[in-house]
Amino acid sequence: MWKDSVIAPGALSLRMMLVIWAVAAVVRLANIAAMPLEPELLLAEDAWLYWANARSLLDYGMFADTASAGRMPGYFLFLAGLMGVFGPSLFAVLAVQALLDSVTCVLVGMIGARLSLSIGLVAGLLAAIWPNLVITSTLVLTDSFFMLPFTAMLYTSVRFLETGLVRWAAWTGLFLGAAVLVRAVAQYMPLAVVLLVVAVPLLRERNWRRGFFAGLAFTVAVALPLAPWLHRNVSQHDALTLTSQGGVHLLYWVVPRVLSRTQGIQQGQAVKELREEFQAEMESRGLDTESMNIFAKDRAMKDFSLALLSEIPLRDILSSWSSGMAVNLASPAIGADPRARALPHPSFMGTSQLDLLSRITLYVQEASPVYLAAVGIGVVGAVLASLLQIYGFVLLSRVSGWMAFLGIASMLYFLLISGPITAPKYRLPFEPLLIILQAMALVELWPRLRRMAGGRI
Repeated sequence: MWKDSVIAPGALSLRMMLVIWAVAAVVRLANIAAMPLEPELLLAEDAWLYWANARSLLDYGMFADTASAGRMPGYFLFLAGLMGVFGPSLFAVLAVQALLDSVTCVLVGMIGARLSLSIGLVAGLLAAIWPNLVITSTLVLTDSFFMLPFTAMLYTSVRFLETGLVRWAAWTGLFLGAAVLVRAVAQYMPLAVVLLVVAVPLLRERNWRRGFFAGLAFTVAVALPLAPWLHRNVSQHDALTLTSQGGVHLLYWVVPRVLSRTQGIQQGQAVKELREEFQAEMESRGLDTESMNIFAKDRAMKDFSLALLSEIPLRDILSSWSSGMAVNLASPAIGADPRARALPHPSFMGTSQLDLLSRITLYVQEASPVYLAAVGIGVVGAVLASLLQIYGFVLLSRVSGWMAFLGIASMLYFLLISGPITAPKYRLPFEPLLIILQAMALVELWPRLRRMAGGRI
């Protein structure tokens, strides 16, 4: 059987790790060398927020917007540290991100090696050239930096599932806490992971003591990186929460996407109307949004947004969520490349009120030929990769039903969190899983292809 002939857990040798890291670093640095390092190109949208706050943190010891706690501080601290060493150099930031992302590729290979060395090596090399990882490492955003501790957490969690040892539970908690310090998207994962950590020793060995201590070690470790930030929010804003981003996310991103799809209006127009409605609602309560505590305003935004969502038919919400999840699974990563985004093409946000077929037609009619060619190649690659990943999932389910279940659960977590908000970067947290599934498929299919070719490949 395939399981018996291919699955042989192991560990990558240092030489294999260095090969993966070197290939990944060369690919990423070459991509940076081919990219114009223009602030107008690289510091668009949220990137400028991170850059400005990092400079303010370095120069004055505080964030540029002192009232804001809308982002986790990990990436600000990372950028400020690099600026302190290299100055405000975009090249230095992208080069260091490239080298760190190359370590992430090694970690992907190490996870794959727990199935077999061949799967680990193929997975690591796939990660080295994986478009979404390569492109994201050139963005001044949290996503690439987040992947380093998050992928390390995936590796240590696999080791814990294998052994049930308390030390692996502690490492899992520490890396997950570090990942949350960079991106709050993972902030709900500790609640699920701690239950898994406690359950594994109980189910494997009926050892409730080890389960208790593993859960305790995980909880303490996950809290260590986050405790200073929580203390800051409690002492300065009287709020025992990580960020004030939830309300903004719901009111200006989630609700507009749902309204745009269900009511046929542009997302920009929906945002404008929602901002005016929220302001009017606050004024009717005698509240001044400019002087409100940032976390109180966040709670008001959440309540207002949830009230609006409760009035929308459930089928429309499910339709928006399922459509967004499908796009996030299948969208080609090339669409996030700054060079591709600079090419003439219709605004994805500006056409959100149209159905999928109409949007595709508009893109074909108005986008530049170069943009269409790049996206077309990306779509073909995404389809082929998806087919291999589906086959890889079938293989994984034969090896371990529990691992397959946990993999799907982690994918659903991030897909449900992003919901109707679409971009290739929202697929990034579960790209390691997709890469390993594709590696499993390639390792299994390669001998068949060689036989079909008469041994000529």
